[in-house]
Amino acid sequence: MASQKYNILYGRLSQEDERQRDDRQKESNSIHNQKLFLEQYAADHGFENTLFLADDGYSGTNFDRPAWKKVIEMVERDEVETIIVKDLSRLGREYLQVGQYTEIYFTEKGVRFIAVNDGVDSLVESSNDFNHIRNWANELHAKDTSKKVRAIKKMQAERGERLGGKPPYGYKKKDRDSKEIIPDEETAPIVRRIFDLCAAGKRPNQIARILTRGQVLNPTNQYYQATGVACTNLDTTRPYTWSGRTVAKILENKVYIGHTLSMKKTTLSYKNKKQTQKPESEQILVENTHEPLISMEIWEIVQDVREHKRRPPKHMEEPNLFSGLVYCADCGKYMVLCRTGKMREDQYYFRCSTYGKRGKTACSPHQIRDADLKAIVLDDLRRVTHFARMKERQFAQYINQRNTAELRREINRLQKELDSMRRRYDELSALFKRLYEDNVLGRVTNEQFRMLSADYNAEQKNLSAAIPAKEEQLEKLKASAANVDAFIEKAKRYTTIDELTPELLRIFIQRIEVGERSKKHSRSAGQSVRIVYRDIGRVGSPMQAGEHAPHITKQITDIEEIKRLLA
Repeated sequence: MASQKYNILYGRLSQEDERQRDDRQKESNSIHNQKLFLEQYAADHGFENTLFLADDGYSGTNFDRPAWKKVIEMVERDEVETIIVKDLSRLGREYLQVGQYTEIYFTEKGVRFIAVNDGVDSLVESSNDFNHIRNWANELHAKDTSKKVRAIKKMQAERGERLGGKPPYGYKKKDRDSKEIIPDEETAPIVRRIFDLCAAGKRPNQIARILTRGQVLNPTNQYYQATGVACTNLDTTRPYTWSGRTVAKILENKVYIGHTLSMKKTTLSYKNKKQTQKPESEQILVENTHEPLISMEIWEIVQDVREHKRRPPKHMEEPNLFSGLVYCADCGKYMVLCRTGKMREDQYYFRCSTYGKRGKTACSPHQIRDADLKAIVLDDLRRVTHFARMKERQFAQYINQRNTAELRREINRLQKELDSMRRRYDELSALFKRLYEDNVLGRVTNEQFRMLSADYNAEQKNLSAAIPAKEEQLEKLKASAANVDAFIEKAKRYTTIDELTPELLRIFIQRIEVGERSKKHSRSAGQSVRIVYRDIGRVGSPMQAGEHAPHITKQITDIEEIKRLLA
């Protein structure tokens, strides 16, 4: 029965409407005032059995709105007599979709549509004559507004302003209406603990289990209890359950070293609000925008640990002490620790991964026992840190003299490689141009052109990706001049080193290179172990290890010079 149907009064307000309009327009378009306006219109024109439905904070280009979906459901059930809006833009700002509703759908369903301020009434045919122009103008407004909002957000991001409302875990707002963040005395220590555990060799899943066992509130429940605001994926039935994914996101977030990274995601268009991840080159990073929670030293150690993460065997809970640090001195690939549940711990050994995968034609085993490697590294670490503490000036002099020469050789090598790659890129551009001209002049057939141009394009594409990576490597090397002072300060913090720990290894050591034995298949022949320290590079000579030797011996190439300098 028509008398039992509803006369729907529909209102909508988007965040863009609130941002872009002046105060008078904001008040006029507020949901409250739209409701008063439509109720007054209904009363003045005899519309009874009214129902007001509204979507607050929804874009006009998106029709996936809760209240609007309810309106359509009621229309499908034949429960709607009339739909009344303040103006066409309240229905939506998508030209085709609004036209489909007003000119086809409502007519087919027998629903009267009224847009009061635009003078549109579907019962009056002439009132629809300019609807397509109005809809088109409304869509242009939405497009223009979207461009302005994007431009404003980009400017804010470039100034280092935070664009999100919720502060990152470990921080809180300086005050209620401020975008500035400061460390949260309750959660900041948990963030520092997470980074310390990772630096000590713990994986995200292990850290998550530690926090869960310790009854530490997870980020969503902590924020809910502190503010009363429910975040996405809030589960109040498991407030202390942490996931490895949550921990990993914290470990990767540059906010904890005082930087603000913005514009990480974008929407496909002003019509399609589906979010996509932006390339790293298009994201905006502003450094030193707030107080950091962790030091740059810990951050770099953690990123290094995460970059070289290795999943331990199923029967082993803990990853290996040297995970991601040990490499083959000949092929440059990482070495794997061979261990099984049936082996004793003193039988564990490292082996070149290339040899393990491809056999002796690709590389040799470079095998070394885990126990011997621990003894070598512990002995050398004690020696180097002792020298750094006891003879600071002489130690700095030796390191600077040694590393300057090595660094210069490596920079020259990389620069030659980069110059060669750039020349080849230019050559390919010239070749392609000549090939195109020959094809146009008939000297080269279309088939030959397609085949050769595909090869040239593929090579040039590879160079386009490789050149920036090589440039970045070169810049890092130029910036990696020995920082002896930083190493000495770390050496002073660790005056007693009784055993190796994952944290100690990551703080002091960047890389360990294991050479092949001087005599293959000999268990007594020595083999070199080169240790590259953070901040200072190599110190002294390679070390020697015999598999069954009860002690560690050293080659005497640079040792005498070190003793002379440090005497």
